[in-house]
Amino acid sequence: MLSPKLSLIIASKDRKAILAVTLEKVHRALQGVPAEVLIINDSKTESISLPAEYQDKVRVIDNPKSGVASARNLGAKNALAPLLVFMDDDMWVTAENIQVTVDLSQQYSQEPRCFNLNWVYPPDLQKYVQSTQFGRYLHHYGFDSLKGWCRGLPWNDNELFATPGITSQYLAIRKVDFEKAGGYNENFPHAGFEDHEFSQRLAEHQIQPYICPTSIMYHNEADRMNLTAWLARKKRGGETRRVAVELGHQELVYDYGLLKGSVYQVISLIRPAVMGMLTLIPNKKAFDKLYFGLTNLLLGAALYSGYQMVPSRA
Repeated sequence: MLSPKLSLIIASKDRKAILAVTLEKVHRALQGVPAEVLIINDSKTESISLPAEYQDKVRVIDNPKSGVASARNLGAKNALAPLLVFMDDDMWVTAENIQVTVDLSQQYSQEPRCFNLNWVYPPDLQKYVQSTQFGRYLHHYGFDSLKGWCRGLPWNDNELFATPGITSQYLAIRKVDFEKAGGYNENFPHAGFEDHEFSQRLAEHQIQPYICPTSIMYHNEADRMNLTAWLARKKRGGETRRVAVELGHQELVYDYGLLKGSVYQVISLIRPAVMGMLTLIPNKKAFDKLYFGLTNLLLGAALYSGYQMVPSRA
């Protein structure tokens, strides 16, 4: 293989079926491109094996540590190319996405920039989302697109624009800039606020993130359309946010008053009953406001429970 111009780094943990689909998309997208793919296996219970046709471009590296931040740093350390692309294991990349990434890197090769591409749920998943109460909840609050995730921040549908932070769902950055900024902070126990912290260090080093809204990827969260699992991830997000606060990020402090904290404690105690109530609500859009309200209470309680946990860092 020619010396790679691009190292695509995918951290993955216990999502073999999702990763298999992603790798098929990646293999197709990189045809004719001097690139390498590094799969960083963060699982301590499952191995990752590759089909023979992938082995010319794809390497699997087991992460001796734990957590997505350390997995990404390990990928960057082993990457051979000057351009790094960090990608989640559920993102569907296309040849057009790769070409745009390479073009942006070349166009701004003399400027300290990094780039996110746009994403939405795939059409089949969008259709499924609209058929379920929880799916409509995710759509209503913007969880099914990058634009929704960026609600309240500057957005431009038509051209490249600067943004205050990055998402590592698909992030292209020069290796020299990644190393200059110090990589990801490995103190975070779960995914979430490592991007926030990394964004601040990028700013300190005058490395400006941009979003390219016209190059759109699909985000395949088909295995995460489950309220119970989603709430568990949000609880871990609350725990990770608390770690960020303990590390000095006072802008992330949750100011829970006595009343709000008491409400969330009660919701946590009666969570099985609230979950049961949700199953009794008819799957009709007329009842979505009630479903959304109860789900928001469960979300608040999950975040509260995670945030109140005593941070434990190995």
